[in-house]
Amino acid sequence: MKPLDGVVVLDLTRFLAGPYCTLLLAGLGAEVIRVEPPGGDPYRDRPPYAGPAGVHLDRRTDDDISIQILHRTRGKKSITLNLRAPAGVDLFRRLARGADVVVESYLPGTLETMGLGFSALSAENPRLVLCSISGFGQHGPRREWRAFDPVVQAMSGMSSVTGYPDRPPARCGASITDTGAALCGVVGVLGALRARERTGRGDWVDVAMLDGAFFLLADVLEFATAGVAPGRIGNGHPGTVPFNTYRTRDGWITLCAVTDDEWLRVLAALGRPELAADPRFAPAVASRRAHRAEIDALLEAWAGARTMAEAVDVLQAHHVAAAPVRELAEALDDEQLRARDMVVPLAHPTRGAVPGARGVGMPIKFLRHPAAFDAPPPAVGAHNAEIYGRLGLAPTDLDGLRADGVI
Repeated sequence: MKPLDGVVVLDLTRFLAGPYCTLLLAGLGAEVIRVEPPGGDPYRDRPPYAGPAGVHLDRRTDDDISIQILHRTRGKKSITLNLRAPAGVDLFRRLARGADVVVESYLPGTLETMGLGFSALSAENPRLVLCSISGFGQHGPRREWRAFDPVVQAMSGMSSVTGYPDRPPARCGASITDTGAALCGVVGVLGALRARERTGRGDWVDVAMLDGAFFLLADVLEFATAGVAPGRIGNGHPGTVPFNTYRTRDGWITLCAVTDDEWLRVLAALGRPELAADPRFAPAVASRRAHRAEIDALLEAWAGARTMAEAVDVLQAHHVAAAPVRELAEALDDEQLRARDMVVPLAHPTRGAVPGARGVGMPIKFLRHPAAFDAPPPAVGAHNAEIYGRLGLAPTDLDGLRADGVI
């Protein structure tokens, strides 16, 4: 039994933040019913593709499907519904009566114009939890701004501290404000469900990508509020040294020493413990910050004489936090990630496992309630008969709704 067995989620999300939120809810055991327009989610036709011919950037067969769909819709069910049609809105309200959660990622105000805002849905089902994920949230002067990850990274201040001082502000390589919002959405839904156990009433969870990004800034914000704007210092850290990447003979390693004792262990790993008596290399963090260039030069010279594996093995043997800087392709084959089922095959909804297609596994592990993305993604409308059947609709009713463009 999974933690959220029995919880029914209606999924009105698009792009990345919303679908990743509902993916986690599905992995936790919720029945996630993905509501797609009658023609299917447009992302079903976005590269890269996976199908009978494997993984590739161009569609090669009619059975090819976007890896984004294979990855983000695992464990979900699919129904089709036209929410621009009054009959479609009525059907959704009926579905909401039997649901626990609705997750949506429209521009703020959109659900209200459909007649499906929180007040309307609560009237149908007072226990319903609505989770709205947007760029800037449901209120505030920028609630109507359009947003994707780079926009939010820029607005949050994240881009201003990413990159190098002699280069323009940079975006973090991953869409971290999307995935951060997804995690906030899951936490919000779980909190609202827990509160409902006490009150018997649902709630409206308002998740903004901007809020989540600002929260993720954590330590750099702490420096900024102290009046010390960190700026762009590459892979360094404003508060401690060494905290950087260093080139070895065959690649790069990253190394972090935060406490005085950790710095002493770095010097021991380098075979230079006597340097602790040199004012330039004294353990005190203030001294280390003042001699950042000398410390980085020392480590660059040491790492440059070794391979990544040799350097990391020595540092870890001295209990120093260090690791090789890997390419994504190498991470996909990492034994630690594989041991924790974090790299899993992706399956086509009708053809099974797709050669070469891999995705992430469930990042939350339980001892007594195992959670996983253990079902393939659904074909468009694959669960129409099952889900609409719960409303008492017969196959002939569905045929009529199809003919009218409602499903």
